[in-house]
Parts: sequence; C-alpha cells; structure tokens
Amino acid sequence: MSELQGINNKLEKTNANQGYVNNYILSLKLSNFRNYQSYKAEFPNCPIALIGKNGVGKTNILEAISLMQPGRGIRSVSLEDIAYKNCGNFGIHINLIKDAEKHEIGSSLNINHSKTRKVKIDGKFISPLTLTEYLGVISLTPLMDKLFIEGASNRRKFIDKITWIFFSTHAKNIKLYEKLIRERNNLLKDNILDKTWFDNIEKQIVKYGSNIISDRLKVIKLLNNEINTNSSNFPKADMVVKGEIESKFNNSSDLDLFKDSFLRDLFDTRSKDSFRGITSIGPHRAELEVRYQEKEILANLCSTGEQKSLLISIILAVAKCYKNYCNLSPILLLDEVFAHLDNNKKESLSEEIKNLNVQAFMSGTEESDFMTFNENSYIINLDNSNNRRIHEH
Repeated sequence: MSELQGINNKLEKTNANQGYVNNYILSLKLSNFRNYQSYKAEFPNCPIALIGKNGVGKTNILEAISLMQPGRGIRSVSLEDIAYKNCGNFGIHINLIKDAEKHEIGSSLNINHSKTRKVKIDGKFISPLTLTEYLGVISLTPLMDKLFIEGASNRRKFIDKITWIFFSTHAKNIKLYEKLIRERNNLLKDNILDKTWFDNIEKQIVKYGSNIISDRLKVIKLLNNEINTNSSNFPKADMVVKGEIESKFNNSSDLDLFKDSFLRDLFDTRSKDSFRGITSIGPHRAELEVRYQEKEILANLCSTGEQKSLLISIILAVAKCYKNYCNLSPILLLDEVFAHLDNNKKESLSEEIKNLNVQAFMSGTEESDFMTFNENSYIINLDNSNNRRIHEH
C-alpha cells in the first residue's frame, strides 16, 4: 500500500464515522494549461501545500481545479488566455472520489471548434452548470482581498459562487436571468414597444429572479447561523443582501403575491428604464453588505488585515455549512493565504482546516508557512516536482 493510499484509507474511515460523504480529487492531469504543456499529480485526501518560487505555476494548478465548477475559475479571465502559449486549446482531467466511487471529469477548450469549454463526466458531455452536483469547490485568493471596497457586482458574484455549490440550479438560474435582463435592456434601448414581447420576458425575469433571491437569502441565513454559533479566532462577519426587490421579498408572506408585485414593478419602470436602457430593479442590483460584528462597522471601513480575516471567517463558514447542509466534504482552494497572516492567525487557520477534515489545496513560497500542519499533510515542491513529502503522526 502506498503512503497516499494509507492516508486516504484512514481519512475515509474517519469521515464515514462522522456521517458525511467523502469527496476528494485523487489525481489531476493538465495539457496546454497556462505554463504547463503537461502536468500530472496524485493527491491524498488531506491538506496539500504547493510551494515554489513565484511564477512556477502554483496558482495555475488551483485555477485548473477551480474550473471544475461553473464559470471562468478563480481568475475569471477569458478561456483563450488560459491556453499554453496562446495555442488555442487546453485540457483538464481529474479523477474524483465521491462516496467511494470514482468519477472522471474533463474540461477542455478548442478555440478552432468553439469558444465555450466542453465538460465530460464519465465519458458523457454535460453542461458546466451541473458540475456542482459532483463537487463543491470553495476558493480564497489574493484577487478577493479588495472584495469589500470594489463595486457591488463582484460581491454579487462572490455570493452567487457560494450559493450555487449549495443549490446546483442557481448557476443555471443566474445565466438565464442575465440573458433575459440583456434582452429587456435591448428592447428598452431600441425603443421597441411590443407589449407582448415585454410581458413574456418580464414573466421569465420574475420566475428566475425570485429563485435567485430565495436561494441567496437561504445561504446567507445558513452562513450567519454558522458564524454565530461556532467559536473561532477570526472575527465574526454578519451578512445581509440588500436591495429594493429583496426588501419586498423579505416583507412578503406569500411567494405568489411577491411575484405579482415584482411583475408590476417591472411594468411600472419600463418608461423610466427606457431613458437609461437598463433594468433598474431585480437581484442583479442587489448589494451584499458585510459587517464586523464585534466592532459594529462595515467591512469596507475595516483595516486590510481585518478584511482578510473577515473573508477567512466567511470561507470557513461556507465549508462547514456545505458539509452539514449538503452532506459532502468540500474542496478548499487557498491561494497565498498563509503568507499574509501573523503566527497566531496561521495556527488558528491551520487548526480550522484540520478540524474540517477536508481536502485543501494551499499555495505559498515557503514550506515554513505550513509547519503548523503537524499531521496528515502533503507538500509538493514545484521547484522540484519529484520532491514530495508527507507529514503523518
């Protein structure tokens, strides 16, 4: 039995005793992806540290794993930009273990055939929107450090990426809703007065928009409850989704009455919206507001360090809720997180990750950043791909 198999067998027994489904990536293969013309690796179901010099490709591996979800990954860039030396194609292949069953998942792009990526599971093509039915990937990267001070659209994307790992239909609802909003906006800009056309589009906007609002609020409630009922050395975040239509949803005791009201609002705002060519109400206008509970201040007014700690608090809550609500172990992607924490916070985060007992992929330049993982951890030095080391006590 290999060292990796030994760790995985031990963790599978632990997870089975805890009553939730074990979910982890057994292996990864890349072709023409970022700086990798080819790359292969096998992984244990435990915290995995990818270390190496800047530019060696640590984040690229995390990005490849993040593309096992809907959307464009942790960097949110054009798929064409991901291909090795702009060659126009790439491939990602993972073997996923889910409840002791192996699934082969592939994601690829061939720009000569299509500008959209193709996804296969066990040899069958599927929509990328359904990937969350197989695994939930939770990410924290340096690109998220300015989340609380950037525009509201990035915070909506943040909560939507969280929401669709809980509700697999959410990604599809978002895509259809955004398409309908673009269609309505085009009608407004072109001064098209076809009432039937508007009515049909707005009915669909209400249908998908109501589901989006409902699912977002359910997830926010789960996360707030988790944060408030569990102790942590990271600051407690309090989250709320604010917006005109969200207020009406919260104040309505009947979903059908809310939908009727939403539909009337869309009709009533047609004239006003036509001047700007936009749809002024709906979940696409919502704001995710985050507060630092103890200090009773908004996250955007907190220090850079406090904002980072609040983000970590939220991501940990997502992972814990996902395990409890979905009965699945999530996969964590933590890019350069430890490098910017003091020793106390490093130890706290290490302890939180170990207690979660999930597969976590972490990156850093120094092995010393991960010395607080004193059991069942796996280090891959990308400066020397043969240098892999397992800590097990």
